[in-house]
Amino acid sequence: MKKLILLAAFGVAGLVSAKSADFKISSIKTEKTEIKKAFDLCGVNVTFYDSEGNVTGSQWYVTDAPTLSSCQAFQAMVKWNLVKAGFSLSTN
Repeated sequence: MKKLILLAAFGVAGLVSAKSADFKISSIKTEKTEIKKAFDLCGVNVTFYDSEGNVTGSQWYVTDAPTLSSCQAFQAMVKWNLVKAGFSLSTN
């Protein structure tokens, strides 16, 4: 009986003095940031007329342009191509 009480006393003493097993795991969250570039559309709407001034059609010429100057260069190129194709231009 003495051995049983002594064994129980050692068991209780061992449980009381035991350190808690807290594991702290440092978690580093890396967030991927997605860089989004602005998508600027640049376009020219061309309306086609016959010799009597009646509308015969309309067409959009569109591209993406990163800057205003590149958009203006695209618009100038569309105008130049229309003149080379034999169309006369007027801006209204």
